Amino acid sequence: MKRRDFINLSVFTTAAISFPLLHSCKSTVNKNVISQPVFLSRLFDKETINEVGKLYLQKSPQENSEDKLVQLLANNTNATDERAIHEYLDTAIRNDFEKGNTLTVKGWVLAITEARQCALFSLLQN
Repeated sequence: MKRRDFINLSVFTTAAISFPLLHSCKSTVNKNVISQPVFLSRLFDKETINEVGKLYLQKSPQENSEDKLVQLLANNTNATDERAIHEYLDTAIRNDFEKGNTLTVKGWVLAITEARQCALFSLLQN
């Protein structure tokens, strides 16, 4: 085998093996799961969640993108199943309250994580 053929074959083989692995580097967090504020959905209807999300985005225009909100909400979590994602978010919400990372929207004191979930929900509705 010629050296050139060997190098070309090696490059193509490496690319063929590596390409499927690139997909696994992407975030696998489901946007629909992460956008569901479980606790708030017991108190608010979908219209209120949507409205709270829009109000939050007005207060934080730098976060007005699905990708940005998913990045902030997922925060490099490796959780892929719905239950693990909700447990992760519940912990984040609890931490927000403990650290004082809250804001008031429509008279409700919300954790930043909850407000971001509402914002992602509202973006996904449009």
